[in-house]
Formats: sequence, C-alpha cells, structure tokens
Amino acid sequence: MTAPILALARTRPVLFDGGMGTELMKRGLLPGFCPELWNVENPEAVRSMHADYYAAGSDAVTSNSFGGHPLKLEASGLRDRTAELNAAAAGAVVAARPAGRFVAGSMGPTGRLLKPQGEYTEREFESGFAEQAAALAAGGADVLIVETMFDLREALTALRGALAAASAVPVFVTLTFNRTRRGFFTMMGDPLAASMAELEKAGASAVGANCTLVSSDMIELARELRSATALPLIVQPNAGRPDLGSDGSAVYPQSPEEFASDMTVIAASGVSFLGGCCGTTPEMIRRLAARLRP
Repeated sequence: MTAPILALARTRPVLFDGGMGTELMKRGLLPGFCPELWNVENPEAVRSMHADYYAAGSDAVTSNSFGGHPLKLEASGLRDRTAELNAAAAGAVVAARPAGRFVAGSMGPTGRLLKPQGEYTEREFESGFAEQAAALAAGGADVLIVETMFDLREALTALRGALAAASAVPVFVTLTFNRTRRGFFTMMGDPLAASMAELEKAGASAVGANCTLVSSDMIELARELRSATALPLIVQPNAGRPDLGSDGSAVYPQSPEEFASDMTVIAASGVSFLGGCCGTTPEMIRRLAARLRP
C-alpha cells in the first residue's frame, strides 16, 4: 500500500516547511541551548512555529528533532532522554496539524565521524538512528526524513536504522552538496549520481538535497537529481548566504518572491517535495504555495 504522502505527490507538488532554528530563535531559543529540550520545556513555542508553517500552506511539517540522535544529545547530557525528546518532538507537530496534513520526523547527523576518520562504527550510528526513528514513529510521524547528511555512509546507517525500527513509515533522505567545477559533491566527497543510486538501492522512498546551497544553485542540482534516479525527489535550499546582523543574528538576503520563483522552476523539473532550509520562513512557503496552487 502506498503511503498517503507519496500518493499525494503523484497528484501535485507537496510542500514541506522551512527553517527551524531561526524560527525558534525568534521565539526566544538562545544560542547553544539544545533545541530538542524545548519539546518538553517550552512546547507551546514549538507548536506555534509548526502551526505557522501549516497556516502558510505546508503539507508536511518537520519535527524539532534534527539533533535527536543519542550521540548528538549526549553533548547536552541528554542521551538517556532520547526516546522522550523525540516522541515529544513528533507530538508537538501532531498537536499543531490540521486534518489531512502530515508529520515529518527529522533525523539529522550525529555530529560525529565514522571510522577511520572518527571513532564510531556504522553499527553504533545505526542503533542510535533506530532508537530515534522508533520514538518519532511512536510520537506520530507519518514520514521520516534523514536530512542534511554530508557523508553517504552516515546517511545509509540512518536509513537502515529507520527502516528497521519503523518499517511502516516511508523514509526520505537528503544529502547536502557543495557545488564545484567537477559537479556536486558532499563534504566527504560523495558524488551526486552515485549517492542517489546507493540510497535508492538501500530502500529510500524519496531522495534529494537540502541546505548549503541557495535556490538558484539548486535549479541545476535538481535537474541532475532527476536524471540520477527514478525515485520521488525532495529539494530544500537555504535562503541565501547569511550576513551578521547588528544584534549578532544571521540575516538571510533572499526575498520570499525570489525563493518562490526559483522553487517553481525546480518543481517544474520533476521535484515532488519542496521546502526550505536555513533562513527560509513561513512567508516564503506561503509565496510558493500561492504559485503552485493558484
């Protein structure tokens, strides 16, 4: 049976949400504070952010669990609260969700490196991702999104862990690419086409790219993605390259109309799932929704 979010994508482009960290900071999240802890200590602020994205037109809103792998939470002394914080993250989206919309459980990088560059094994990464995925699914996630991965090996451990722990939930995977004269590569040197083939072979339901690049760069990237795989695609660019504001905050230069215009081109290239990453806002999603659903 086809998952409802994949069935919807066969009929029209599906909109995800935009930036999360910048939106939480607008609500008072301090630099250096663990965002996942807000799922239990300030749940209303998290729910209000999710509600703003649903109101802007997002079909799927992503949980505040990007740093929810137990190894990542360990840095804040929260490893033993992995299940609690991830389930609460999904629950916060469920609480804001209108009827007929979707909850996406976010799974970001561990912040550590696999051997031989680091000290961790693939099995250690995979078991942690499985723990996170199980909690997100239990909390109500309709889809899991492994995102902002700069190492294909880590992305594959996350995909395997998610599929093992939540087999009834589709898993999307996005890598983050740099644009070079030789093409698009992750920070660890993984090429675009070969990476998509590996993720498709490993069982991803949708694949794509997010973060690092602006929407104008992702127009070309989306075309390369489309030629590299038959799977549904997801693309979520940044809102430009940030400058430092007078108050020390990151200021992103891209306007909502520029973002919506580029993303409309990306949708036309065969991308099924569209949204934003760092610096993108509910207003950008609203403008994009207006273009895709006139």
